[in-house]
Amino acid sequence: MPYFSSDQIERSLVYLSEIGHPSLVSLLAMLRADVPVSDNGSESINFGSKQENALLEDFFRPELAPDEKPYYVPFGESGGKTRWHDSSYAGSSLQRQRKERSNIFAQPPSDNKRWYFRSDYVAQIVGSPATAGKYIISLPALSAWIFRTAEVDSLQDAVQKVTAEFKLDRDHLIGNDTVFTNADVVGIGDLPFAEAPIEAEALLELLAKFSPRPKSKPDVSDDASSDLSTGILHEVAAPGNWEIAESDLDDFSGLQGVREPVMRAIAALHSGMHVIFTGPPGTGKTSLAEAVCKLAGFPSWTVPATDQWTTFETIGGYFPVPSESSSDDRLDFLPGTVVAAIEQQRCLIIDEINRADIDKAFGELFTLLTGKSVTLPYRRRSDKGFRRVRLQASAGLIEEDIDAIQVPHWWRLIGAMNDADKASLKRLSLAFIRRFAFVPIDLPEKEVYIAILERELLLADTAVRARLAKLETCLLELFSDKQTGLGAIGLPLGPGIPLAMIRHAVSEAVSWPSRTGDEILQSAVESYLIPQFQGRPDKHSEILSALSDYVADLDGLASVLSVWTGVPT
Repeated sequence: MPYFSSDQIERSLVYLSEIGHPSLVSLLAMLRADVPVSDNGSESINFGSKQENALLEDFFRPELAPDEKPYYVPFGESGGKTRWHDSSYAGSSLQRQRKERSNIFAQPPSDNKRWYFRSDYVAQIVGSPATAGKYIISLPALSAWIFRTAEVDSLQDAVQKVTAEFKLDRDHLIGNDTVFTNADVVGIGDLPFAEAPIEAEALLELLAKFSPRPKSKPDVSDDASSDLSTGILHEVAAPGNWEIAESDLDDFSGLQGVREPVMRAIAALHSGMHVIFTGPPGTGKTSLAEAVCKLAGFPSWTVPATDQWTTFETIGGYFPVPSESSSDDRLDFLPGTVVAAIEQQRCLIIDEINRADIDKAFGELFTLLTGKSVTLPYRRRSDKGFRRVRLQASAGLIEEDIDAIQVPHWWRLIGAMNDADKASLKRLSLAFIRRFAFVPIDLPEKEVYIAILERELLLADTAVRARLAKLETCLLELFSDKQTGLGAIGLPLGPGIPLAMIRHAVSEAVSWPSRTGDEILQSAVESYLIPQFQGRPDKHSEILSALSDYVADLDGLASVLSVWTGVPT
């Protein structure tokens, strides 16, 4: 089936901008709602901006329209003003009809929510000085705009559809000397139809010929003119794909025993959600997040969260920057971590995300994480002026006073959270939680855990490993089984900690030949394991008991543990 071509649509826009009148929006909306003709208003019906906005939404909102002013009204001279409008246009339009055209659009004196047409409204439209010459609208031209992306059988079919949609076959509205005419006065039918609908970006470029880009605020001035091509955000091509099959995992970057959480995370990411990996320390949450991004083909950036984070660290804020024209610094917007990652088109991985006070640190980002655009309370200098910064969640036309940072549709935020840090869990508000899929990562199965540690131990030569025999026994018995060792006292730890202990022990054994196995073990325990128990005075005695069979200097260990748990020695 054919579609209206760009040439036909352009010819329609030229005609409607010369012949049409802005009140045509209200007229079409009321006819569509079947507002009756009445002599005294006794037959009036409820009608308002809701119905007029529905008309704008259905027929006057081009794809990729700007978020703040998505409705394009092509009727009549624009006077140099933008033809793009927001949802308040319908209310102001009806106010104009109420004040200036009550001879056409009328309301009962006692009810300003009801409307009716005057009995002679057609004659008033045709003969009114305000609208004379601005009506007798060619339906072929109107239909080319209304059905600009719809399939039509023919021009006649499109005219019939627009007539039926707006009930134009009532009140003698169609004829040679009335409001509408079936005559193709500008030759829409003389031009060939297209085999496909006009592309969204091509339509925006066409509309730019008839109206400047809108400004997000009517009181914002900007002397710099801007070509529309600089105001269209094009969809950012995805460098990868979140759709990953289980068969693509292989050994997954050497991370073992994580197939279940990986596939859960991929399902969430593919569905459009953001993800937080949770689990005990050392289970490889951050490494897993990085590996998932790499497997999917998306660049990533990893940052650690802190309890000092505010929106300055995540969103950004004003910061002194050197001026090109003087020796003085000047304030300008400096992107924070999240905004910088978006601008660089890299997925963001936040380690220990629950260290941050989420409500304080994320602010406007709550809205962004739901897939909606956010205009930040900052301006940034550019070659087009000092413009408001917006995180734009979709491609499309951008108002001329906006500095848009596009959020690619594939962009994701992935967090890693230590769920053993009970004090921080309460900081996750429900508003934050509902924007994420939380994927738990448990300890590997005992056999897998042992294999991970033994693989690292095999890297040491035979003599060094012999000196580490007691450390090996300690690690295998304390860490690998969730039912014994540290797991039995409710403090399970992932392989990351014992692997770090092994690497430290091997290095110490090689560089310090006189060190005994007991000394190396105690050094590794105090340097890597004990700090994991910070703020856990409730587990102080159980930790000492669990380590008593392995550590030679238990008194020295107790002293170090007290520093971290806060229990006096």
